[in-house]
Amino acid sequence: MRGPGGVREVTALAWPLALGMISFTVMGVTDTLLMGRVSTAAQAGVGLAVVLTFTVLAFYRGLASGAQSIISAADGAGDARRVGRGGGAALLVGAAGGLLAGLSLALLWRLIMPWASDDPEVLHHADAFIAWRAWLLPVDGVAVGLMTALQGRGDTRARMWASMAGNLVNVVGDLVFIFGWGPVPPMGAAGAALATGLGSATMAGVYAVRFHRLFGRPTRPTWEVLRSTVTIGLPAGVQFSLGTLSFTAMNLALAQVGAAHLAASQIVVNVVSISFLPGFGLGEAAGILVGRYLGARRPRTADRAMRSARRVSVWVMGGFSVVFAFFGDTLALAFTQDPEVIALAEPLFLLAAGFQMMDAVVMTHLSALRGAGDTRYTLVVTTACAWGLTVPAALVLGVWLQWGAVGAWLGLMVEIAVLALLTTRRVGGLRAGRVGRLEVLLGEA
Repeated sequence: MRGPGGVREVTALAWPLALGMISFTVMGVTDTLLMGRVSTAAQAGVGLAVVLTFTVLAFYRGLASGAQSIISAADGAGDARRVGRGGGAALLVGAAGGLLAGLSLALLWRLIMPWASDDPEVLHHADAFIAWRAWLLPVDGVAVGLMTALQGRGDTRARMWASMAGNLVNVVGDLVFIFGWGPVPPMGAAGAALATGLGSATMAGVYAVRFHRLFGRPTRPTWEVLRSTVTIGLPAGVQFSLGTLSFTAMNLALAQVGAAHLAASQIVVNVVSISFLPGFGLGEAAGILVGRYLGARRPRTADRAMRSARRVSVWVMGGFSVVFAFFGDTLALAFTQDPEVIALAEPLFLLAAGFQMMDAVVMTHLSALRGAGDTRYTLVVTTACAWGLTVPAALVLGVWLQWGAVGAWLGLMVEIAVLALLTTRRVGGLRAGRVGRLEVLLGEA
């Protein structure tokens, strides 16, 4: 398994992505952990604001990912001119998306704030976080555009170094701005948002240096490249946004049950998200290689890359399931001393342990399908499962039957199981060349 599409090639691309994503996710973990030292309401409020921020930004991240697929395929086909234009499209879409994301976040929060929670203290902390974060999202958009261009070329190490640098800035900023230091007054939730923005700016700077080395000066994209970017990226953006929005809806439902349920769910999300990231990195690597080998007219190798990534991901995330099953209470203690929150988090860790390996399969398959340009299918199945299973479970089991966070997470577990079955059937067409939109990826439509 050392040749093209084998385990060695996949892991060579995946491990920097996994480390980079782990480092980046520590930003959210750090914010949640430190806000827990302020109060449970502060922890719940910032957790709610972070989920809402990701909901808005997810659409524009997905839209920019269309350029990544185009660059990967063009790179495999040896089309240097299209690679450069794809890089310009990634930067343009990312920058414009960041501006729109900031405006969308501010507007969306004003619309849903009256119904977001019955606890005024939770709303106060969420409002303080979003007030700062909305102004800083354009920086995130630029970083995303640069990142997707680099990943399309197979440069995954830039994400690792950028995330590490950004995380370091965020940690220091959290300590200074949340609690105050010297002449800096304590800012609480607003300080957490400011620190995250500074971390994102640091990441954008690292990406910009690497982009200049690989692409040179940005190339103006043609209308065809922009149209193809949107054709591939728009369904992915809607998918990411609706998927994250479904998770936001779940959290809003939990907020009606109580701050403790919301805080417990957010703690488990932050911890479990670390286990997702190796699987996410392997999935992203599979997507890059699938696009590259389809562009080179080698569908069997593209299929082999997907299978290699899936195999490693299942083993890695299976190991995390053991940790969550036996040490969930210990992990919860790192975030809070509230006994009610800890008691609620323990069964959530058990549920998370139950779907780790299924989620490894889902993440690999979805990334591979996006790399092939099959984003319409991923939009349909993920949206149907999220809104047909997880959200109703949060309302029926979590709120109406008063099962709280456990009921919501039961729905999430069923969603992942169904997605694993549906996507397994779909990726079976990669090997025969029946799956993918090569004519759009290569501009032949």
